[in-house]
Amino acid sequence: MQHRTLHFISPSFTHEKLEPPFFKDIVDVFEDRMLHWLILPAKELLKIRHGEIAAVALATSYMEAIEIYLSGLDSKGRSREFFVRGFKAVFARNSGPDFMHEAFASVLYELMRCGFAHEGIFRDGIYFSKTRPEAFLITWPKKDGEFDPKGGLQSVIINPQRFVDGIEGHFSNYIRELRRMSNSPLQERFKAAVNLKWGVSGSERIVGLTEEEFYRVA
Repeated sequence: MQHRTLHFISPSFTHEKLEPPFFKDIVDVFEDRMLHWLILPAKELLKIRHGEIAAVALATSYMEAIEIYLSGLDSKGRSREFFVRGFKAVFARNSGPDFMHEAFASVLYELMRCGFAHEGIFRDGIYFSKTRPEAFLITWPKKDGEFDPKGGLQSVIINPQRFVDGIEGHFSNYIRELRRMSNSPLQERFKAAVNLKWGVSGSERIVGLTEEEFYRVA
């Protein structure tokens, strides 16, 4: 039996999309992957009863990932650093001094990202509520009416819907900037990350089975 094998490299595109790998096509594949494998599934989880925490856990993986493309560098051995930088890139517009965002991102990395990765659930210290309109609310001790840099984070309350919305908004803006036709540093760093992670200019990927073996039913 003859089979025509198409290797899907994203939900909407096969390997032919990147033959050859033009910049526009690479951005299309990147958008398709991030939207349909991360952001849209997180939004669907928000609709499921008790699914909000899983939605935030999935969406949290965006932070380190997007910083790889923003910087054009590999995060190997620097996971926390990249996570913190990615978080600040997404939510830098939120109110509060920079040291608070640094502290919150580190806490989120430790309690949420590592909690789910290693223990299957977030660790104690993070709370969730739909009451507040912000993506997250940080409580921090004050001294003489000002936030005390030495005080340390008291609590974090995350609004799951707003948190996912913030990530989706950042991604939409990033894709729009990538598609602007200019050899911008943003585009160059994106291409550097693609070369690091995708292997589009390397040798063909090989599966250790012949096509006949792959389609053979045991």
